[in-house]
Amino acid sequence: MPITFISSAAHTKRLTAQWSFKHSAVMAALLMACCSAQAQNARMDEDPASDDAIELKTTYVRPEYVEIERLRETKEIIVIPKEDIVERGNRTISDVLEGVPGVSVNTSGWGSIDLRGQGNDTANRNLQVMLDGAPITTLLNHPHSTNYDVVPVEELERIEIIPGGGSVLYGSGTAGGVINITTNLRSMKDPKTSAFGEWNSDGYRIGASVGARLNEKFSFLGTASKIDRDLYFKNTYRNSNYYSAGIRWDLTEKQSLTLRASRLEEDSQFIKTASARNIQKYGKDYVPPWTTQTVGVDENGQLIKRRVRGYLNGDRAINSYNLSYANDLTDRLHLTADGFYSDGYFSNNQFGDQIIDQESKGLKLKLDIDYLEGSDLLLGFDYTKQSADFNYIGSWKKDSSGKFYGEPYSFLYDKTVIALYGLNTLKWGDFSFTQGLRRELTKWGYDKTGWGYDKTGNRIAGADTSDRWNTALELSAAWRYRDTGRIYARYERGYTVPDGLMIADQAVVNGDRVYKITNAEDEKYDMYEIGLRDKVAFSTVSVSLWMSNTNNQLYRMYVRGLSDARTLNLLQTRRWGADVSLQQTIGRLTLTESYSWLKGRSDYTSAGSRFMDEVGKDKIDFTRSGLQKVPQHSLSVLAKYDFTDNFSGDVRYTYYGKYNNFLSDAEKETDGIVKSRQIVDTSLHFKPWEHLEIYAGVTNLFNEKYYDYVSIGSWSLIPGRERTYFVGLRGTY
Repeated sequence: MPITFISSAAHTKRLTAQWSFKHSAVMAALLMACCSAQAQNARMDEDPASDDAIELKTTYVRPEYVEIERLRETKEIIVIPKEDIVERGNRTISDVLEGVPGVSVNTSGWGSIDLRGQGNDTANRNLQVMLDGAPITTLLNHPHSTNYDVVPVEELERIEIIPGGGSVLYGSGTAGGVINITTNLRSMKDPKTSAFGEWNSDGYRIGASVGARLNEKFSFLGTASKIDRDLYFKNTYRNSNYYSAGIRWDLTEKQSLTLRASRLEEDSQFIKTASARNIQKYGKDYVPPWTTQTVGVDENGQLIKRRVRGYLNGDRAINSYNLSYANDLTDRLHLTADGFYSDGYFSNNQFGDQIIDQESKGLKLKLDIDYLEGSDLLLGFDYTKQSADFNYIGSWKKDSSGKFYGEPYSFLYDKTVIALYGLNTLKWGDFSFTQGLRRELTKWGYDKTGWGYDKTGNRIAGADTSDRWNTALELSAAWRYRDTGRIYARYERGYTVPDGLMIADQAVVNGDRVYKITNAEDEKYDMYEIGLRDKVAFSTVSVSLWMSNTNNQLYRMYVRGLSDARTLNLLQTRRWGADVSLQQTIGRLTLTESYSWLKGRSDYTSAGSRFMDEVGKDKIDFTRSGLQKVPQHSLSVLAKYDFTDNFSGDVRYTYYGKYNNFLSDAEKETDGIVKSRQIVDTSLHFKPWEHLEIYAGVTNLFNEKYYDYVSIGSWSLIPGRERTYFVGLRGTY
């Protein structure tokens, strides 16, 4: 998986000084293996065919989707194959992503994923997450949040990460990048019947799949799996059931139709965050305090109350349906169509009646035209409609007779996206040039009745719609200067529309407080990237340097003493960084090194400066600490050795740097608790027979203690994963 060189000798010295003896020993072993591999390679004869094989293995893993294939020449795509997902102790998609440098999980909130340093308040809306070609990006992360662990890792075929950009193909919210999750139901070209079971020190996982090709035209696959998992704190858990089924119909040699359906059911009790003080005092034995909840009204109009611990319930259910059609109309004309529908709910709070219902549906059409040798034009149409409803009893009131009644709160959101795009790739000798354009209409709507009252005693309410037009542009060029080497440069102009919270301001209109469409403009960003991919000496090398400018970054402002909450184009932010990945395959030894470096800073826009001047003595300088909740350095080193054709082992070292939680000079109760972390994982893989695999290992081998920041207001932390032992068995027929 691609990553980046250490930027300076000074940083290397500081990093080395932080390593304890146990980590240094692991790294020394890896470096010795690397030097040994280099010495062996120096004695080997050059073999061009071997060069190509190594290059294809490390960087040219062919994606499942034509749009990702079109980005390959001028973009580094991180591909995590199935074997790297399932057999290394990963229990969720978040666990898989935690080991990828440049990807941050949970740093800006429970369940959040941050690509390329978007940071606090920005990461969620600058990420596109796709599942089998359908967008599953959360429409609403307020007031309750969820995560993207919607498919068990055993059901995954691969995860592709496009860091930074992709707005022509994917639209709004790709400044951080795109995560494309592919399940084993996507194509079903060769379905298998299998069963697996895994025990780990936090619980267990079991599952089975039944699949086969019935004849030359039909194949099917059905799966079921169950996960029981204990979480960090006392009496916390996360249990889920997942079912899926699919059928593929090859109408002709050039046409196929695939129907897929799945259901996730999850029951969990957890503590989203805990204060540093409670973690220090109680550790894993911490339990939240008792709270009193009003759950209804009895026949006499009196409140019904109960006392419960302040655990959050993470119940949710998701139903998904996908229909895909592919047709090679001619040798040069290829059509694909994906229709999708999903619905469900999630809670993630301590009140059982407060759930967010979600629904998504849409259609994606792609026509790929090969018009010259190696040149093609991709034309696409996207239609997506999402909605989210949040309805509950927000307060209890007395009527004139003294009886209580519930006052309902209602927050309804809907978002429709309609887009046309084209991406042209022109090959000319050893050069390739890409030009892309997307035109998109986003139709936002809301109907809110909620917290607070206006001067006449009516609750704050409002309903409105907003049509927001945007254009994305991409220009790139690549030069293949030899068989194994190429360099590329790309420019992208993209955009991000407000999310569900930001679309409506709570403002004072004619003396009354109401919800109204924000006056803030959609974010615009310019991204520049140059990169190189080659085989240098005994190693494949991938390097990319990038910079992104956002001149009107959105920010949600709640100001003490003012009766409004506004979305403003408050900041202009510049981010820059580098990603480097190396891989060496010598004999039975494979080494992979990845590193990511991120930096950035913000200044106020002119409108932001005027607003901050209005705040007066309550002014907080949001620009003085650089990027918030973004580690500057992250590093991963993986060594894998095949002892025999059927037995292998690997060791992975991951370094994740410390970062600012809020403001660099703010007083923090958490000083000395949240810091850089160094994690070592190891695993063994054995295939005694053709249809049987056994694997075992340890994650966080040295039981490194670490935490992620969430909120400055409550000084709350998310504990990291502790040491976990696992052993698994998989049979495939």
